[in-house]
Amino acid sequence: MVEVVSLLLPAALLWLVVSIWVGIDAAKHSSHDAFVWGLSVFVGGLLGLLLYFNIGRNIHGDSREGATTPNSRTGLVTCSNCQSLEAPSRDSCRVCGDSLN
Repeated sequence: MVEVVSLLLPAALLWLVVSIWVGIDAAKHSSHDAFVWGLSVFVGGLLGLLLYFNIGRNIHGDSREGATTPNSRTGLVTCSNCQSLEAPSRDSCRVCGDSLN
């Protein structure tokens, strides 16, 4: 019994830390409530974490280039909606159809 508790306690504390990190990260990168994401990861386990990484992180940081800024290495522009690379001469994205101007 002591062995089980000695294994479960560190695992639960680690999972609590992961859940808190998800809540902090969701506050920066998600349009949904950060507390709900942290709680869903804590209760939902690995499934909650996978869902957060797949659908929860929908706001990109400032490090991404806008659609009007050409990539200096390739000369292509990045669509602000779907992040695909397009030729600077195009008016709309060929993937999502959003305007590149």
